[in-house]
Amino acid sequence: MKIKSHTQYLGFILGIVYGLFFRLISDVEYFDGFYNVYSITFIWVIPTLIGLFPILFSSSKLYLSPLKLFLYPVLTIFLFLIITLVTGLEDVFCLFIIGIPFFIAAGVIGILLGTYMKDKMINKKVYSIFLLPLILNPIENIIPNKSEEFKVEHSIIINKNKSEIFPNLLEVQNINEKQYGNGFFQIVGIPKPLNSKMYSDGENLYRIGYFTDDFQLYESIDTMGENEFVSFQIHLDKSQLRNQPTDIHLVQSDYFKFGKISYKLIEVDTNKTKVILSCDYILNSKMNSYANFWAEKIISDFEKRLLKSIKINIET
Repeated sequence: MKIKSHTQYLGFILGIVYGLFFRLISDVEYFDGFYNVYSITFIWVIPTLIGLFPILFSSSKLYLSPLKLFLYPVLTIFLFLIITLVTGLEDVFCLFIIGIPFFIAAGVIGILLGTYMKDKMINKKVYSIFLLPLILNPIENIIPNKSEEFKVEHSIIINKNKSEIFPNLLEVQNINEKQYGNGFFQIVGIPKPLNSKMYSDGENLYRIGYFTDDFQLYESIDTMGENEFVSFQIHLDKSQLRNQPTDIHLVQSDYFKFGKISYKLIEVDTNKTKVILSCDYILNSKMNSYANFWAEKIISDFEKRLLKSIKINIET
C-alpha cells in the first residue's frame, strides 16, 4: 500500500517536472522559432500529457472513481501553474490565458482516458506518448500562422463642444484610481493609464502614454484634423515595457501587434459631442479566435474606462 501511495504522488511530481521542462525551454534562445509557449502544442497537448502522469502512476483504484479521474489531472495542472507563478515564469494574467485550456484539457483526458484504461494493462509503449511535443511542435511551426486584423470601438457623449474636448484627447489629463476604477483586468495586473503628454523632437510631434508599473507607450501622430479626429501609431521599440511575462510573451511578440489608436469627434449639439475611440490590432497565430477572446475584452475594458475618465475630467 505504501508503494502504491508513493507511486501515486510520483505521478504528480513527474507531471509538474514534465510541464516545467517544456515551459523552461521555451525561454531558451536556442529554441527560438522551434518551440514557443503560445502554440497549440503547449496550450492543448502538453496539459493533456501533464494530466496523464497521475493516472499512469496511480493505483488501479483510481479508475473506480470518476471524480478522482477528473481531479487528479486538474490538481497536477493547478500545482504546475502555481509553481510557474511563484518562480516568475508566468504572471497572474498569463495564468488565466493558459490556465483555461490547461484545466479543460487535463480534466477531459482524465475522464476519457482513465475510463478507457479501466481494467486494462498499461503497455510500456504508451509512455512514448510523452515525446509527442518534440514531434508536434516542429511540425506546427512549419504551418504558417494566420494573420488577421481586428478593431475594437466604443463611444461616449461628452457635454462640451469639440474645440474644448480635442486638446484633452491629445494630452489626457491625470486619471485617478477612483475615475478609472478597478475591475478584473486591473486586479490581474493590466497597467492602468495615468495621463499622456505631447512632445516634439524638433520635426515631429509624438505622445507618451504613462501607465502604472512604469509602463510607457510611445505614440506618433499618424493623421490629425484639428477638432475632428486624430490617430496615433504605437511604437513598441521606443516604448518602455515591463520585464514581466505578459509583456515579454505577448506585447513584444509577433502574435500581437498594435495598429492605430484613433479618436473621432462628432457634434451632437452645440455643447454635446460624441467621442469615438477605436483601436486596430493584428493577431498572428494559429489560435486567433482564442487570442482575440482576451484581446477584445482587455481593449474594450480599457476604452470604456478611459472614455469615462476623460469625460469626468473634461466636464468637471
